[in-house]
This record gives sequence, structure tokens and C-alpha cells, in this order.
Amino acid sequence: MEQKITIEILGNRFPLVADSPEQEKAIREAAEKVDSKFYEYLKMTPGQSPDQILSFVALNSFIRIAELEKAIEDMKRDEEDLQARLRGYLENIENNSR
Repeated sequence: MEQKITIEILGNRFPLVADSPEQEKAIREAAEKVDSKFYEYLKMTPGQSPDQILSFVALNSFIRIAELEKAIEDMKRDEEDLQARLRGYLENIENNSR
């Protein structure tokens, strides 16, 4: 169910389309986090331009995304290893029961 929404980031309004209530919630939470991080970094780096601060917000967000992607890949690899070990274990049981 597509729905037109408007979000606000740093006093700027943006019209967007959300495909579901869950996506709308995620969009609104993300906009709030951008605002929150911007003001957090503004306090830590006075004198920086808004563009510089937003660049820092984006950089730190993508660093976190990269860390999460690596963690997901590690979990997938662990899952594959566990599945292979489980198959081997079950095959061993099956072969010993014959």
C-alpha cells in the first residue's frame, strides 16, 4: 500500500513514498537519527559547516553499515559451516545404523 509521506530533516521537508507502514516507520526513524547525529556532531565539531557535518554523519553511518555487512557475512559463513557439520553428523549416524 503506497502512501505519500513528508519527513523533516534539519528543518527541510521532503516528500517521499512509503510502500508500507513498516517502511514509513523506518523512514521516519532514520530521519530522526540523521537530525540527532547532526546535532551530536555539531556539538563535538563547532565551526564546521553543515555540509561537513552531514558528510561526517554519512561517513559514520556507512562505516556502521560496512561493519554490519561483514558481521552478516561472518554469520552466513558460520551457518554454512554448521550446516555442513550437521549433515556430516547425520550421515555418520545413518551409516553406523546400517
